Amino acid sequence: MNNKVVFVDDEKPILDSITRAFRNEPYKIYAFDDPSTALEEIHVIKPAVVISDRMMPAMDGSEFLEKIRIRWPSVVRIMLTGHSDIDATITVINKGHIFRFINKPWSKAELKMSVKNGVDHFNLAMENKQMSQVIKQKNEALLALNNEMEGRLRSCLSDVEETGKQYRELNRRLQETLTAIITDIEQAKGS
Repeated sequence: MNNKVVFVDDEKPILDSITRAFRNEPYKIYAFDDPSTALEEIHVIKPAVVISDRMMPAMDGSEFLEKIRIRWPSVVRIMLTGHSDIDATITVINKGHIFRFINKPWSKAELKMSVKNGVDHFNLAMENKQMSQVIKQKNEALLALNNEMEGRLRSCLSDVEETGKQYRELNRRLQETLTAIITDIEQAKGS
């Protein structure tokens, strides 16, 4: 189970608050105050969830989450925002395929539930992907076995057909031999 969560916010006090809020939770928390640094580290961390602030000076949160989506499409993306600009929100949804929005100031319970749901969603998706691969492999093995059995069946049917031909040929020869014997016996009686 992947329980790694990355938080990105340019405000250090917010990151400290988030880190404290998750101190006793079953998640491995990584906090970054710079989205570029987070992008460099995410390939090593391999998180289940990335939570980003929307308004950051170095890189906008929607741009950051879009990069996450492109590089790591299975990672669950959550946006923290203190703004309620509908157009910006739609842009973020369309570009970053956001799992959930959390408004600032957030409640700890809402934030924790969003992280839990995101981690659960990620892990279920990974489990589903693994199960799909297992099913695909099993189906491929079953298809190969089925093809092998069809080949064996065709071979058996061919053997049966050949045996039938040999039987008919033997039967024909036996009939010819019996006919010749009967003819010889009748000729011998008549002489």
